[in-house]
Amino acid sequence: MTQVTLHDISLQEYTLESIPRLQKLRQRAFELKPAICIERAHYITEYLQDMDAENDPPEIRQAKKVRHFLMHKSANFHDHNLLAGSTTSKPLGAPLFPEFFALSLWPELQTVSKRKKNPQTLSAEDAQELNFDIFPFWMDKNVQELARTRFNNPECLRLFESLVFFIAAKAGCISHAVPTYEPMLQLGLQGLIDIAAQKENEQDDSRNGRKKAGFYQAVQISLQGIIEHAEQLARKADRRAEGESDSEWQKELRQIADICRRVPVRPATTFREAVNAIWICQVGIHAENINMAMSPGRLDQVLYPYYRRDIDEGRLTIKKAIELIGCLWLKIADNVTMVPEASEELFGGAGTVPAITLGGVDADGEDAVNDLTYIMLRATELLKIRDPNVNARYHYEKNTEEYNRRVSEVIIETKSVPAFFNDVANINTLMGQKETLEHARDYAVIGCVELASAGRDYPASSSIILNLVAAMEMALFSGKRPITGDEQIGPPTPLPETLTSFEQFWEIFKKQLDWLAGQAIQLNEYFGAIHQEMMPSPLLSAFFHGPLDKGHDLINGGALYNSSGATHIGFADVVDSLNAIDKVVFTDKKYTFTHLLKAIKENFSGEENEKMRLILKKHAPKYGTEHPVARKNAMNLVRHLFEFYQGHTNYRGGPYRPAYWTMTNHAGLGGICGALPNGRKKGELFASGITPVSGAAPELTACLNSVADLGGKYVPGCWALNIKYSPEKKTAQAIERFAQTIKAYFMSGGQQVQFNLMTYEDLMKAKENPDDNPELMVRVSGYSAYFKDLNKLMQNELITRTQYDLTTGNAVPIPQNVSEKLEKGKK
Repeated sequence: MTQVTLHDISLQEYTLESIPRLQKLRQRAFELKPAICIERAHYITEYLQDMDAENDPPEIRQAKKVRHFLMHKSANFHDHNLLAGSTTSKPLGAPLFPEFFALSLWPELQTVSKRKKNPQTLSAEDAQELNFDIFPFWMDKNVQELARTRFNNPECLRLFESLVFFIAAKAGCISHAVPTYEPMLQLGLQGLIDIAAQKENEQDDSRNGRKKAGFYQAVQISLQGIIEHAEQLARKADRRAEGESDSEWQKELRQIADICRRVPVRPATTFREAVNAIWICQVGIHAENINMAMSPGRLDQVLYPYYRRDIDEGRLTIKKAIELIGCLWLKIADNVTMVPEASEELFGGAGTVPAITLGGVDADGEDAVNDLTYIMLRATELLKIRDPNVNARYHYEKNTEEYNRRVSEVIIETKSVPAFFNDVANINTLMGQKETLEHARDYAVIGCVELASAGRDYPASSSIILNLVAAMEMALFSGKRPITGDEQIGPPTPLPETLTSFEQFWEIFKKQLDWLAGQAIQLNEYFGAIHQEMMPSPLLSAFFHGPLDKGHDLINGGALYNSSGATHIGFADVVDSLNAIDKVVFTDKKYTFTHLLKAIKENFSGEENEKMRLILKKHAPKYGTEHPVARKNAMNLVRHLFEFYQGHTNYRGGPYRPAYWTMTNHAGLGGICGALPNGRKKGELFASGITPVSGAAPELTACLNSVADLGGKYVPGCWALNIKYSPEKKTAQAIERFAQTIKAYFMSGGQQVQFNLMTYEDLMKAKENPDDNPELMVRVSGYSAYFKDLNKLMQNELITRTQYDLTTGNAVPIPQNVSEKLEKGKK
């Protein structure tokens, strides 16, 4: 039975002009400049310095620390948003988490406000407190330094700190989770506290019983912190109302105060209460966990009962629902990550990537699309903001064609969001990870593209970001890399010049790859052990299925599913390098490995080397085409990585799940890596996510099919496929073709796809004149960013991505004037 009752699912009658609050809030959001917020760093440092009981169990120490911050956290009303509070003390804040990588800001305290790219304002007073009080306290107490001391500065840590082999994300966060807010909405936080108290009383005096009792105490303490912060928000709203001259805003402030007294402490009874309760709990989660990819999940499903009841009983209108959802979207976007200048090349331009998941099927496998799905799509279409990262699930057997076309229409209108996810493939993928059918059907997207059963799966989905090109270079140079000179990094392996078959090289490559991935896994395990002692998450655990039943924190395996994620940089470049070695060197014997290595070392300089490079670029098989060699090598690499990672068990008792999304790392790492066998020259950018190399896949259908052939079974962490289309004037026809292409790709097995609808020239103009279109939003690799905020390497990668004409299905050549400008910019 359909849950859609709207007479017009596009909701075109509702515009920003007709909802002036959203229009004003959106305009203000684009005017705001990010500012570093030290509020959390101040209060948690204060607590640990003056009030901490070191004999308390880790969960209780963490809960008391978080509650102390929430009790003192400023109650903010930065604007006329209908939701109370904010994640930071700033209108657009970058909070500091000194347990992690906040100390990387230390050398830049005097310059971060003035830097040319993406400055983040820091007051002189706050800089002084960081310099003399906060950062000195954390010098030897952050996750990275504790791991160095505990594990005797291991080789895996030194590899990570070079940033050219892999990134171990636990040095900066775990986050990356989808909590479940349904129990909170149904029971209130007090109901969850009562459950934890009852569970605490049921424990015996054994060692295990005392440990569980400590966890249940920690849950109660941390949730009480959210309640106390909600009470502060209510008091602040009342005080603001008393002095308010605008009678309408005064009335709304008093309504906000009343709502904050009711929720989240008690069950939500209306749609507005439910939205407010979720937002306040989201603020609470960020008091404990760093603001990175903490994803609210399937909000069209979670909030639908409250919406439906209010609509049926006349308490809510469609317009008011759009306004409240728009307020929530803008609140979710009220914070950014602190990114030091040294990390701009790898992470610049990214938001905090909290993902919202819409549509798909329900636990019974039936169409889950409802009125609220379309309301959230309309809010996304109207606002066109970077965060939240909105994603649309699509089940081509259960969801309607109207839904497919409507999502396609929103993408065409925004030019970039939402992304599409294939329910058929992804549900099967999660079932392959031993999740039940019911749980797999209730999956949500985390951060960029990662999959998780909402509130059941704690996947630490960005635990490892591995540079596949590093393994390729080590295979080419017997365990060494040009960027690190003569240092022996990986295991010594035979020189490629001595090999007689591609199969021999494949074995060498796998040996280097497995060694490097093994180092990354080892460091993740070390960091995991530090997190268990230092950074448990009793507050977040309360919003998951499993911890309250097991009596274990999420960091100790309390969730129902406990995986770790490993994503990969340079996939297409490595596959094409394997293709070139396979076909050009060993099958066709066009060049010897000796000649190839010489050209790579010389960066293909000189007439003969350039001739070789053009042959490698134009005639070697390319991933993204129908060529059997390319398909074989792509599948072999995906399958090998899947089997390798799945053969390892993490510190929480779960498997490692491989994925293929890259944020902006493919641009930054590409800029520092040497030449490759596929004809790529030193410093050229890697392809993003699982996307073919720019210009390598001339036919759209072949490109989509080659990616879909890899299948979700071997990619349980999901992938980011980036496709760029030429904008079309005939919107209705474009929507139809767009939707048909999505369905065909998904029926072939594709997991995910996201789009940019803009031309080479459009992006080149935006690069040259950033002030002309400051709101231009683009899909990077799993998330959206404002084009002007991206570094030049990432801008160039977006410009040169293959552009397809959806009408013909063929790639559009890069205009000569664009190519000339890009070449000139390199000099």
